[in-house]
Amino acid sequence: MAILRKPLLPLGGRYDNVVIYRLGCGLVLRVLKPHTRKRILKDPRFAEFRKCSKRMAKASKIGSAVYKALPEDFRQYWMYRAFVGEALTMLKDQQMTGEEVMEVLFKTYVEVWYLKEQINEAEEIQQERTIDTTRQKNTATVDIRWKQHNETIRINDHSSNSETVAFDKPQRPAMFRTVGMGPP
Repeated sequence: MAILRKPLLPLGGRYDNVVIYRLGCGLVLRVLKPHTRKRILKDPRFAEFRKCSKRMAKASKIGSAVYKALPEDFRQYWMYRAFVGEALTMLKDQQMTGEEVMEVLFKTYVEVWYLKEQINEAEEIQQERTIDTTRQKNTATVDIRWKQHNETIRINDHSSNSETVAFDKPQRPAMFRTVGMGPP
């Protein structure tokens, strides 16, 4: 790195692979050393960068999985970014593993929707049962038996409750009495 104390011209900017910028001591000239893939993967100076990159990759995969598990009509893009940020914080600060972070985020955000679906299904089943029971209650049958002849008369009535009534043969006036096997 070179420092010009008394430059001839007020320079600044970038020229090819040389960067010139102004500091209190004068103009500073610096040669750019471009970052290559090999350098980032091998150089010890980039060890922390590689570590953070791996952590960010894991957090983005976790955030994506949590985001995709939500119902489509509820998703908003800011949620994905929030999930990734929260996962990154858990991975970095709390020293949690990827599986633990995934489990915590699923319990916090996604499990609620599955529970809502189960509750809605249970409520629908309960409503269907109550509708079926009210339909069954509305259709009633009345069995009438005459003790002497052991005959059954079935009357269907939708408004009354189901009952079985047993009683003696009704007495009719003499002119309506019939002679024969059973009631008229």
